[in-house]
Amino acid sequence: MAEKGLTVFWIRSPLSHAPLGFGVTAFSLDDAVEIITALDYGQYLTNDLAELQIQAGITVAELDQPHVIANMGPISVRGMRYPFVALGVPLWAEERRSRRST
Repeated sequence: MAEKGLTVFWIRSPLSHAPLGFGVTAFSLDDAVEIITALDYGQYLTNDLAELQIQAGITVAELDQPHVIANMGPISVRGMRYPFVALGVPLWAEERRSRRST
């Protein structure tokens, strides 16, 4: 279970060369997309969010990919848990995200 105010997302891209999906715990869908982009996975997202398959509030039990579960980071911390890059959002990625927002 994520901290209060955070939502657990599973986001799938329609692009054939994308990862199986993105597991992100974030304050909002916009925050989740910004985290994915800041961690250099933005090339796997489309400009139209309607093309993405987005599940909000997903639990580990709902993930049907054994590979994902075996290789993901913690679900309760804000950040990208799959593909797992780091615990939380690294400072360099947070700074990159902030620069894009301004």
